[in-house]
Amino acid sequence: MNSPTFYRIVIGATAAIGLVIVFVFQQTNLAALGGLAATPSNQFIINKLIRFFLNDALTILLIFSLFGKKKYVMFAVWVQLTGMVLFLIPYLVVKIWLPDYNGPLINFIHRLILNPTLLLLLIPAFILQDRSKGSTA
Repeated sequence: MNSPTFYRIVIGATAAIGLVIVFVFQQTNLAALGGLAATPSNQFIINKLIRFFLNDALTILLIFSLFGKKKYVMFAVWVQLTGMVLFLIPYLVVKIWLPDYNGPLINFIHRLILNPTLLLLLIPAFILQDRSKGSTA
């Protein structure tokens, strides 16, 4: 089984299982386990960064496995980078400098960045784009 389809299925299954594992172990303090941070704020930042990058990398792999198109993967990477600048950095700044604030805005941003929401929304968009062009995955 050396077909590209087989490899894409394996990559997709691995990405899906990885997303489930990241979700199940979301409360694990990876920074403390790896001895990466001494202060609570550093632990917080490192744990959120690890979860953000794992979720988004696994979602990008899922997008690759579903579509196998470089342009979709590159678009997903740009969405990830944009999300990092527009959502992740402000979220971390607010959580570190205003630790008592836990209002609806910060909760919404938390859900948006720490769950691969933006990238998962790309999947139906790419499906619709493929169907509108009449192409196959």
